Amino acid sequence: MKKLLVVLVFLSIGSIYAGGYRVALQGQRMLGMGHAGLSVFSNTETAFFNPAGLSFLDKNFSISFGVSGIMSNVKYQNAQYNQTAGTNDPMGTPFYLYASYRTSDQVTLGLAVYTPFGNSLEWDKDWAGSSIVNSISMKVFYIQPSMAYKFSKHFSVGASLIMAYGSVDYNKNINRYLTDESGNRTDATVNSGTVSAAGYSFSMAYKPSDKLSMGLNYRSSVVLDAKYGKAEFNDVPSFLAGKLKTAAISAKLPMPAELGVGLSFKPLKKMLVALDYNYTYWSIYQELKIEFKNGLPPSVSEKNFHNTSTFRIGAEYVVNDKINVRAGYYYDQSPSTEGYFSPETPSLNSNNYTFGIGYQMKKLAVDFSFLYVDGIERTDYTYVRGEGPSAYRFGGTYVSNAIIPGIGLTYSFDK
Repeated sequence: MKKLLVVLVFLSIGSIYAGGYRVALQGQRMLGMGHAGLSVFSNTETAFFNPAGLSFLDKNFSISFGVSGIMSNVKYQNAQYNQTAGTNDPMGTPFYLYASYRTSDQVTLGLAVYTPFGNSLEWDKDWAGSSIVNSISMKVFYIQPSMAYKFSKHFSVGASLIMAYGSVDYNKNINRYLTDESGNRTDATVNSGTVSAAGYSFSMAYKPSDKLSMGLNYRSSVVLDAKYGKAEFNDVPSFLAGKLKTAAISAKLPMPAELGVGLSFKPLKKMLVALDYNYTYWSIYQELKIEFKNGLPPSVSEKNFHNTSTFRIGAEYVVNDKINVRAGYYYDQSPSTEGYFSPETPSLNSNNYTFGIGYQMKKLAVDFSFLYVDGIERTDYTYVRGEGPSAYRFGGTYVSNAIIPGIGLTYSFDK
């Protein structure tokens, strides 16, 4: 019985690797325009959105750096059992660093360092869902060198290598009742250690005129293999001290592939409008398999994520030769399905509203952005673990929102 308890503990802990959503904060100028940048070849942020577009940058050398501050909260309620809870999340600060260098009329090199996936969440202490999650901190970094080759005046292709690095820390209570002799709830903490993997990206850019551009970018999936993770238990009662002790584990953390197409055009001399469509292949995450290094059999947990679509629209208006103003909107789908939704990553379908302003100096541009994420309320979004009458069910209503300001700097010049 005690051995079975340990297996069930690790099975539920494994849901840390769900991921659940992508962090779309990879450029302050593009973010002001609804994060629609697949066909906007205006600055070094193109190194992320569409590396092929680096061929169309005005300057031979450019470097960009930006950071955002994520202030978010999630609310949970189950009226049937009079349960309420919320998150007290530390502010997240995803960043990016991009550089481009034109070596010849045909070849431009690029480098992108950014945080495409991540999660930081801390629920109220001992809340109703504490046996699923207390807190989680997930960080993933991509380093992406690229090369763009310009075949003609109007057409370019790009290719990139992706090197990914990530880590996860996760804490949960064993269940709602288990405590040590002093009455402290028994909990477990999982740390994946630093893991790495590789992927690739392919892109195309077409700019038939100054008033029209098109772009396509495919970014491959990346699977981070946590071979040397470990779990530690705290406040363990004496009768379980021999079983609930530090143990080595391994699991895989999938980052989905993404395909994007974009179109931008100038309906007015001083206005640019951009349209993007992103398709994310979340179906790569159908199950989680956890291997135990202490002789216990592996466990498998179904996730059944589904592929998602994101629709983006943004606009930029040139006020004068120094100031640009921007606005945008995008609708983002959640990959979670009924019966598999978990409060570790309570991602909901959301409406996202963006605003921005840019100030251009001789060689330096400063861009400010603001994003408001309005999660669409989902009722009776139930998390199910197990099957039949003994299955564990945790349901309720979730709402979420986030306020995300950001700032970016771009320095460009000709050699």
